[in-house]
Amino acid sequence: MTIYALGEKRPDIASSAYVHPHATVIGDVKIGERVFVAPMASIRGDRGRIEIGDETNVQDGAVIHSDTSFVTKIGRRVNIGHNATIHAESIGDNAAIGMGAVLMLGSKVAEGVMIANSALLHNKTLTEPNKIYAGVPAKYMRDLDPEGEARAAIDDYLDTYVANTDVYKRDLREVDD
Repeated sequence: MTIYALGEKRPDIASSAYVHPHATVIGDVKIGERVFVAPMASIRGDRGRIEIGDETNVQDGAVIHSDTSFVTKIGRRVNIGHNATIHAESIGDNAAIGMGAVLMLGSKVAEGVMIANSALLHNKTLTEPNKIYAGVPAKYMRDLDPEGEARAAIDDYLDTYVANTDVYKRDLREVDD
């Protein structure tokens, strides 16, 4: 993994987390237990602190950056899809951020929210718990039942990434030809 200190700012990564060798983590970043960070993800805590909660996954090509005016806090069991850009102030527990979604400076995603693929949350946008937001700019679409089938499917998906923290440590190897 490509882990960099920046001055006195040094990443703190739980031993049970998995950070792929082609991901980058810089500066004031805390990564929780059983977090999965995929190839080409960039987590850059150079301007402000980033905290990633337990059992969250950061998929391929995702970018997480912070700001001097707040700590970027990503909750527990959050799914961050491929190529998502996170410049948000906070993402609550059990949220799902779709592929290619963009969360602009200071936006706040509430607990259990789903941000659809390619959606855009403008600066300082606030969301309400257990709802789905989609579009450019993102708008409320419908409620997301915390006990419903969609939530169960998201939880099953999250579980595969939590399992990957062990699978990748144990079984991933470079192929020599």
